[in-house]
Amino acid sequence: MTPPPVPDGLPHEIHGIDLMADELHASILGDTLTVTIDRPEKRNAITSDGYHGIKRAAMIVADEPRLQFLVITGTGDAFCAGGDMGRSAPSRRWDMFTESADGVPFETLGRIPKIVVCKINGIAMGGGMVMSMYADLVIASDEARIRIPDLTRGVYEAFIAARLPQRVGTLRANHLMYESEWLTPQQALEIGLVGRVVPHADLDAETEAMIERVRKTGPVARALMKRQMWQSLPPVDVGGYWERIGTPETAEAWTAFLDKRDPQWPGTDDPPNPLKRSRRATWMPTTDDTQ
Repeated sequence: MTPPPVPDGLPHEIHGIDLMADELHASILGDTLTVTIDRPEKRNAITSDGYHGIKRAAMIVADEPRLQFLVITGTGDAFCAGGDMGRSAPSRRWDMFTESADGVPFETLGRIPKIVVCKINGIAMGGGMVMSMYADLVIASDEARIRIPDLTRGVYEAFIAARLPQRVGTLRANHLMYESEWLTPQQALEIGLVGRVVPHADLDAETEAMIERVRKTGPVARALMKRQMWQSLPPVDVGGYWERIGTPETAEAWTAFLDKRDPQWPGTDDPPNPLKRSRRATWMPTTDDTQ
């Protein structure tokens, strides 16, 4: 039996919300919209349509007065293994309602005046980790595994670079980004990448208990606190991020990944150099010492 609509016209429970992405399932229960990434055969790697759908969900939560929480989670043994930007639906139906914010979901998650929760049920890396960086609360299963592999894909992940040092400290951020090693949930908790770690079987119940505690706080005060914290964070080099997509370096990285080999980084794709010119003449030996 369908519950009657509440006075604001929004039913208490709604299923089948269209986020315009095949891999996303969305539903509303009370004041919470939950988005589940359901692409287990790809470890919930999210397509460009999926990223748009996450942003659409955030915009819906921001737009609806009764909705106060957006929960993002995954199916199976993965939360989100990153972006699968090479795949999108042929009948893409992007819309101005969502696109009026920005081209990717991350900053939208940080800007909306509602609480965004990442419920990390399994593997989280790449875009999955970026979403958690822009969420307000991050709770993880004790079976989760976490990694920041973007540089191994030749990706200038400006969204991570703008938030990770503030979250864990610059030196730890360097190790996480440049070494790209896996972390256990407990390690992630200790350095501040996640806020809570709970037994896998209790993840749903613990997430709801956490949200229930937040419900006891003033929604307007929460929104103002979130806005103030956002204003204190550094801006993201969004333009630089998009400029790097599709460069020879990223193309070689993705080809190598698909071929299951180490990348052969192209020498023509030089990094920014503040020195502007080679100073080799000042240090290169000119004798047989170079042999």
